[in-house]
Formats: sequence, C-alpha cells, structure tokens
Amino acid sequence: MNKLAYIFILSLTAAGLLLGMTYSNGFAQVVTETPTPEPAATPLTLDLRLLPEPIYRLGSTTPAASALVVPDSPSADEMRAALIVSASFGRMSRGKMPLSLLTASQLASSLSTSQHLIFVGKPSAFPILSQVSLPASVSGATFVSSEIQPEDGILQMTISAWDNTKVVLVVSGNTDAGVVKAAQALSVGSIQTGSYTNLAIVANVNAGSSTVAKAETLAIPTSTQQTSTFGDLGYASKTFTGIGTSSADYQFDIPPGFIAEENAYFDLVFSNSTLLDYTRSGLVIFINGKVIGSARFSDETAQTTILRINIPQNFISAGSNSLSFDVNLSPLNEVSGESFGLWATIYSASVLHVPLAPTTTTSTDLRDLSKYPYPFINDPTLANVAFILPEQDPMVWEIAAKIAFNLGRSVLGAPFYLMAVYDKQISEEVRQNYDWIVIGLPSEIQVIGELRDALPAPFEEGSNVAILTRLQIVYRLPENTELGYLELLSAPWNHSRTILAVLGNTEAGIRQAGNALTIPYLRNQLKGDFAIINGEMISSADTRTRSVEESISPSVSPEVIPVEATPIPIQPASPKITNRDWIPMAIFGLIVLMAILLTVVILTGAKRDKSGR
Repeated sequence: MNKLAYIFILSLTAAGLLLGMTYSNGFAQVVTETPTPEPAATPLTLDLRLLPEPIYRLGSTTPAASALVVPDSPSADEMRAALIVSASFGRMSRGKMPLSLLTASQLASSLSTSQHLIFVGKPSAFPILSQVSLPASVSGATFVSSEIQPEDGILQMTISAWDNTKVVLVVSGNTDAGVVKAAQALSVGSIQTGSYTNLAIVANVNAGSSTVAKAETLAIPTSTQQTSTFGDLGYASKTFTGIGTSSADYQFDIPPGFIAEENAYFDLVFSNSTLLDYTRSGLVIFINGKVIGSARFSDETAQTTILRINIPQNFISAGSNSLSFDVNLSPLNEVSGESFGLWATIYSASVLHVPLAPTTTTSTDLRDLSKYPYPFINDPTLANVAFILPEQDPMVWEIAAKIAFNLGRSVLGAPFYLMAVYDKQISEEVRQNYDWIVIGLPSEIQVIGELRDALPAPFEEGSNVAILTRLQIVYRLPENTELGYLELLSAPWNHSRTILAVLGNTEAGIRQAGNALTIPYLRNQLKGDFAIINGEMISSADTRTRSVEESISPSVSPEVIPVEATPIPIQPASPKITNRDWIPMAIFGLIVLMAILLTVVILTGAKRDKSGR
C-alpha cells in the first residue's frame, strides 16, 4: 500500500508540473483572459492647423465625446456662429464626431467637463474660462492682446482644466461680428496661426467669396467612370474572425449638385474559411440601413469571389451614405465553442459603381421630403439657409445644431454663410432671400401661425397637435402619443423659397422629427410634403395629391446577381490560432482518472489484506 501511495504522489507531482508548464507557456491566458494594458495616451498637440484633431481623430472607431457650449442667452449672431461650427465639424469628421450642445449654466451644473469642450460666444458669457490657460487671456469681459482689434474673431485651443486628455477650443471675439468671423474661419478648414499654433486672429471674412474647404471627404468621383474601390475610398481589406456576428461600416458621399442615377451596383470581393458551418455562416449587406443583398459562404466562395449586387436608385441619398455588413461565422462543432480557423475577408478591391447626374436645382422639383437635404444644400456654402428658432429653448438649439452638422457633412463650399434668426426678429431680407428650417413647438413659434393656411397640416392657435383633415387617411391616436411632424412648403411671400418645419406635439416629438432628417435609414423613408414620426415609424403623405404612403419597416428584395469569380492577387489574412484551453482541462481530467484508479487499487488491496487475515 505504501508503494501504491508513493506511485500516486509521483504521478500527481508529474501532472502538476505539466500543468504548471502549460500555464507558463501562456495557454492559461485564454482561460483567464488577462486584459491587455491600454496603450499610453497620445500627447495632445495644440495646433489649430491640424483640426479636427485632437478633438476628432480621423479613422477613430471610438471617438471621444465633445460638447458645443453656447451662452445661456445667445444673441442671434452667437447662435449663428454655433450652427456654423457644428456644420464645420460635421464636415471635418465625416459626420462621425459625437457632438452635443450645452448652455453655459448646463455645463456648470453637470459633469460634462470630461469631454472636449467647444465654446462659441463672447467671453463675458463664460466665466468658467478663467479656469483654463489661454494664449489670449480674458480680462473682465474681453480678450486682452496687443494683436487683437475690436471686431476681430479669435480661435484658440488649450488643455482642459478638468481632464488633461481633452482640449478646450474657443471660437470667440469681443463682439458678435468677431464671433461669426471666427466660426467662418473654422469652416474653411485651413486656419492660419501666428506667434502660437494654438491661437488665430481673424481680421476679416470677405463676403461672397467661396473656396472648396479643406475636408477629409470620401466622395464618389464625378468623372465619366464614376466607380470607386474600397481602397479608393480609403478603406483597407477587413478580416472578420471568431464565432458570432460582426459588423463593418463604410461611408461614401454623393457630391453636392449630383444625384444617383439608375444601374448603380456593388461588386463585393470576398473569401472565407473552409472550416465554417456553411448552413449558418454568411453575410448581409445594407445601404443606409436597408437590405440590398446577402451571401452564404461555401467551398466555392472560399476562393476569392466577386458578387454583384444591384442598388435601387432611391436607396442612395445626397450627401453622406452608409454601406454596411453583418457577417456571421459559425463553427462546424458549435458545442465545443472552438473558433479555430474561422474567418472571412472583405477586400479593398470591392467596387462601388454609382452613376451620377447633375441635380435639378429648381425649388419646385426639389420640394419633396425625399429630396432632402435639397434644396438646402443647393449652395455649397449654405448661404441660402436660415434657421428660424425660439429665442429661449436649448433643446431646440441642440436639434438645430444636429441638423446643421448633417448639412455641413453634405457640402464642400467654404466659408459657411448660413443664418440663425429668432422667431420674432425675422427681417424682410431673411423672408425674401433664404430657405427656412423652422424648429420648435408650433404654439411657441409665431411664424407657424402666420403660415397656417399654407401648411400641409396646420395647427389651431395655441395647439401643438396637427390638423390632419387634408390627408387621405386620418388616424385617431391616444392623446399622450408623442409625435414629430415634418412639413414642406413654398414660402407664401416668395414661391421660389422653401420652408421646412421641424415640429412636434411635445419636446420628444420635435426630437423625433429631427432624427428623421439626420439618421439615414429614417430619412430615406421620407416622401411627399408631410410626415408624421412616431419613434422609428414614419407615415409620409403628399397633401397636394392627397396620397399617403406608409413607410414603416420597409422590406426590400433587390436582385442579387453573382458574377463568375476571377483571380485576384490578394492573400487572405492568416487567422490567429490561440485557443488551446483544452490542454488544462485534459490534464485535470487525467489527474481525476488517476485518483479514481488509485482508489480502486487501494480498496482492492485492503480487501485482500482483510481476507488474508
């Protein structure tokens, strides 16, 4: 018995040594998933010439949040400057920068200082700026510098006093005119600095001048070929690995002044592992959130393959568009959870072909919600756009900033000349020479009452509920239903001008209406001259023809045409083989088995000893 115990101890020791060697070789990392340390933060470079960095880093998958900070009671010019700044970052970040809007008092009472802060307005509105070190410091209510003239615009940037991984950007001036100049200089994208790279003083912006802004814009070329590969658009080949569904998103632009014609298509170049369960593995392709095709993986697609997918013309909108993929990889033996050798690659040789034609610029032809953002981007500097806003409503200001952000994403002219006007301060010049975007609660916007007879769905005085008698179908909804309204019409005082009213029966309803203009898969459901938005459910109508079209959860079954594979000299990425978590389990099982066998032997020996006595 002693001999058997000795053997057991030796076996247990050997197994333990083997297990220890296994862990020392790193296999245990798969089981314990020791987190990889975060790379050291990149030092912030305070150089206005490099904007949008460091506020937004081009190509970043997890951009830091930023807040646009405006005065508690901004003048119309300060609000105009804020919308110009929002439009500018919309263009510079390709529409990907997370940007909110706060008033100065909202910032002071919140914990929002752990983000990039962009102050727009005169220094007197921001006492909090005394806590940061600026190259042109604030004394009292003005900036002090021997270089600054009274009407100059001022752009400056510094490290945030509340989070040293974030920056503070100040778009300002000692007067309203100076604030607007600073915002317009930012919209050009090529900022000239002087003694300090984080300080720029803007003496003047020449009215009527226009250039093509410096922007990292990915646009479909307007040549006769009108074809781009993913590589042309700046995207490398992408390999998906591991069990389950992964996603990828590719952005492309339809340039200002053009619309997509028929016969657009996408040639997907891809390949996949042969270790997949083909019955449960494949990919789905979307344009602006709408399905345009799919593919199931197979031994044939394991060789580099081209799949042609036709794109319906009305799926492509002016400005920014999204081509995205959901890729699902399933192993042959799902019970084991083994992800070894699971991969699929979408190659940069994939081709997007979108024939383009110059858009018709007459207001009559463009007066349809399906054409948005036209006619508001007919002028690439947004010089035709005026936002009509309530004077004291930060929630509405934030929606206006998001719409401006989206419009800026869609145009290339610079500087931006868009206007912001408070509802009760509308001049005759703004009436005659601008297309309007009116935002707010109908009962709180004076001009909505003036437009009552021209609106597709008017409002009773003091009411926020649209009268829907002009529609072909009228629904009875619960009183507490929060609805957004979009109404498109010609201006009664100048029929060549367009008015878009972004309204709601509650604040949440106004937000829903704003979302319908700024979220692509919602915007692509809009038609006619009137839309009701209930969350993500949209009903569009044309009150001019009394037709109604429900645009709720549209289903699409476009033709998918596979093309015979042609050899392409691209090698798929080698998947990493790291999953060896079966080794520790095998060793543990061996130890248990040895213990059971030894127990049987000992009990058998003891029985024999007892019978021997």
